[in-house]
This record gives sequence, structure tokens and C-alpha cells, in this order.
Amino acid sequence: MSDATSANASSDAYRAETPWGPTAALAVALLASLAPVLVGIAGLMAETSGLISPEGQTQLDGAPSLASPFMLAQMILGQLLSLSIIWLAAGWRGARVQTLRLASPQTGWVEAAGLGVLLIVAIGPIELLLYRIAGLDLFTDGRWLLEGLRSPIWLGIVVAAVILAPLWEEITFRGFLLSALAKSSLGFWPAAVLSSSLWTLLHWGYSWPGLSSVFLAGIGLSWIMQRTGSMRAVVVAHGVVNAFSLTVTYLFAPQP
Repeated sequence: MSDATSANASSDAYRAETPWGPTAALAVALLASLAPVLVGIAGLMAETSGLISPEGQTQLDGAPSLASPFMLAQMILGQLLSLSIIWLAAGWRGARVQTLRLASPQTGWVEAAGLGVLLIVAIGPIELLLYRIAGLDLFTDGRWLLEGLRSPIWLGIVVAAVILAPLWEEITFRGFLLSALAKSSLGFWPAAVLSSSLWTLLHWGYSWPGLSSVFLAGIGLSWIMQRTGSMRAVVVAHGVVNAFSLTVTYLFAPQP
């Protein structure tokens, strides 16, 4: 393959195709993003009404705890509900494969994992610098996971963070929403900035260095999508980043 042909193949890797307009897609993505909140509210109502036994409650020492099986179940249920909403919406007019970038060829598993490592190498030093500038501990925004990781239900935490979170977040923000925004007059990179900003809002409550790191990861994942046109690439890369974060938190974060 000539250099010119290779360049054209690279530039054509991502092509926004979806029957959804940007406003309608944005509304659906916001609805899906609210699903975990609604599940959490339902869980809180179940607790306050006494439907949940004391050992199943999400509050340990007055704070939400992922060491609670009920809290973990809420998280997973919210993720699955969000994923279901987007999956069904993307199937409108039979366009799911195009909208979510599911068609072949998909990036190989090893290459996709390598792109995740590349994100870690590119963003990690910036993240360290931002936390240092802010005078915050590096684990400020990830410590909430620690109790669950060091509990008997640690495997459920790993599944939720390394498999389900990347799956529904990438299908929503780098698949469904990005397709609709990039097909509009915005073009790809303004659409990527907007979808990454909305994805960052899912992490509201993080410190500003944490939010900045999430946004940069969103831009990096958008670049991967543009470069590969592959949903597998962004899901696996996201999973690698989350797995790395969990491992570092488990090994090095001090006990709260």
C-alpha cells in the first residue's frame, strides 16, 4: 500500500453515520446518564423505608461504601440500565452498527490495549502535575474505591470499573453521541470536546485536577476513535486505563 493510500485509509477510519440529530442524541445521552442517579435514589428510598437489612446498607461509618453488596448492586444496575437505553436508541432505523462503530474491521485486542497504555503514558505525568499544583493527594478522587477493593466483593468492583463502565460510557459518548454531533456542522473535534465535556460531568464531585484528567482522557479516547473507527479500541483502551488506576489505588493508596 502506498503512502497516499495509507493516509487516505487513516483519514477515512472514522465516518459519522447515524439517523439521530444532535439535539435528540444529546437528550438520550443525558437520560442514560441519569439512570444510575435514579437507581441510587430508589436504593436510598429502600434503605430509609427499612426494606434493606442493616448489613446490606450502603452507609458505613456515615459515608457511602462500595464494600456494601447493595451499593455495588446499585452501581451495576445503573450501568446496565444506561447501556440498555443507549443500545435500544442506537438501533433506531436499524442503524446500531453504524452509529456505534461496531462494523468490521475492528482494532485488534493487543493494539487496543496498547492504545490504553499510550493514554496512561501521555496523561499520567500531566495528572501528577495537576494534583501537585493543587496541593492534593494523588488518590483524592479514587479513594472511594479503596474500601470496596479491599473487601470480599472486590471482584464485583473490578467488573463494574474495568468492564461495565468503559462499555456503557464509550458506547454512549464516543459512539452514540459523538456520531450525532460529528455529523452536524460542528465537525469531529468540536463534537469530541463537547461529548468529552459531558462525560466529564458524570464525574462531578471530583477535584479540579481529577475533572481535568477525565476530560483529557475523553479527548484521548476521541483521538483513538478518529484514528481507528473502532468501538473495541476505545472500550478496551478505557478498560486498560481503569484497570491501571484500580491497581495503583489498591497497591499504594493509604488507608482512609
